[in-house]
Amino acid sequence: MNLINDFCLAVGILKGVQVLVVDNDGDSRDLYAFLLKDLGANVVTAGSVKEALEILSCFTPNVIVSEIRFLGESIYTLLKTLNAMEADNGNHIPIIVTSTSTIGTYHQIPDVEFEEYLLKPLDLDKFVSMITNLVQKNVAEIFHHDLVVLQ
Repeated sequence: MNLINDFCLAVGILKGVQVLVVDNDGDSRDLYAFLLKDLGANVVTAGSVKEALEILSCFTPNVIVSEIRFLGESIYTLLKTLNAMEADNGNHIPIIVTSTSTIGTYHQIPDVEFEEYLLKPLDLDKFVSMITNLVQKNVAEIFHHDLVVLQ
């Protein structure tokens, strides 16, 4: 998908998708929110891990997009909370991690579990495609789980 050429086709592609964007860089946070909202997503933003944790107490996203580095905070806190939420309700929330650091940083943090990693500046087409694929995969897994429970 090429968003610039196919924008008319892409409008609404994320309709109904709940996204939490966590980034301490306001420009990046606003860009992601603007793009995702234009594609139909319901987007909530947070500028810190602490703010994201507060939001998660009343908002359950289908996917989270988060910067990996925060001054004075750790993404591990967010990931531990997501793991606890999944243990409580069985609902996995996929996470896409973004960073201005090279991919080498990704390999230095093997304990962080996430579905995708994107280097900033983001390829916006790839970004939207990742979200679409993760949401579709997650919905299929929930549907399969519900069928197994019903049997």
